[in-house]
Amino acid sequence: MQMVYGADEDGNIELSKKLQKIMPTQIQDIIATTILLVFLPAGILLHFLYVIPTWYPVMGEAWVIRAALIGFTVFNLYSNWVFMLRTGPNGKHSMLPNVVKPGYKHCHSCHSMSPPRAYHCPVCDVCVLRRDHHCSFGGVCVGHFNQRYFVAAVINLFVMTVPLVSYAWNLLNIKLVGGVSFGNLWQVMLPHLAWMFGFISVYQFLHVLLFVFTFTVSLFSLYLVSAQVFCLLKGQTRVEFLLEVHAYQLGFVENLRQALGSRWPLILISCFIPSPLPTDGLSYITREMFQLHTKDL
Repeated sequence: MQMVYGADEDGNIELSKKLQKIMPTQIQDIIATTILLVFLPAGILLHFLYVIPTWYPVMGEAWVIRAALIGFTVFNLYSNWVFMLRTGPNGKHSMLPNVVKPGYKHCHSCHSMSPPRAYHCPVCDVCVLRRDHHCSFGGVCVGHFNQRYFVAAVINLFVMTVPLVSYAWNLLNIKLVGGVSFGNLWQVMLPHLAWMFGFISVYQFLHVLLFVFTFTVSLFSLYLVSAQVFCLLKGQTRVEFLLEVHAYQLGFVENLRQALGSRWPLILISCFIPSPLPTDGLSYITREMFQLHTKDL
């Protein structure tokens, strides 16, 4: 049965129905979102209250400075994540215009005409404007109107994890007998075996897990940042990279402006800073058009 979202007496959609609408339903989306909203905050809190205080007492000046700087990236991470979900890849274009224009193609899944650079997402079951990929951390596609928030979120995530990896590694060196060396590096790589055979204690095993978790998050965030930079450098989305579409390569700086908005250098500071996009998501400047325009200037 199809659920119809009605309005309450105040003319607002009920909160429970709003939550049903934005909550992920796919298993991989639920797992990824749980990691982002439960395990990652728990790990950050553990670093604040246990790892960093190994050298800097809680609420001391040195601790407050470090906690404030890392906390700023944490706030930017989650605020950009919220904006990514709220805005969505299509913005206000919840219904694509069913018209025939040059560059438009028929989507057999949506049974409608989709504009250039729009591709159907099998998970969201909708055509996404300038679709980059489906983000499981929230169960939403990254596309034309919300890519700036995704890019800012993953960069802030990587910046946040760099000092945390360093602190977790230094703490591990303290907790392992003799520190981490070439001879016992396998205990860090295979901690479950080292624990089972008595080379490390449960206490040391937990410290290894903390470092591995932090390091894994850092590597994963670096991969996400690298993938975005690579596609922006080539003027492509990840879908267009797979399809070898090169029509929208306008140069790296202009590619950034097209994807992240006119104030793209400021999006890392705050999601509340407007960064207007040069297009409406239904049409885009091609390389040939851009070259003709620059020649005229």
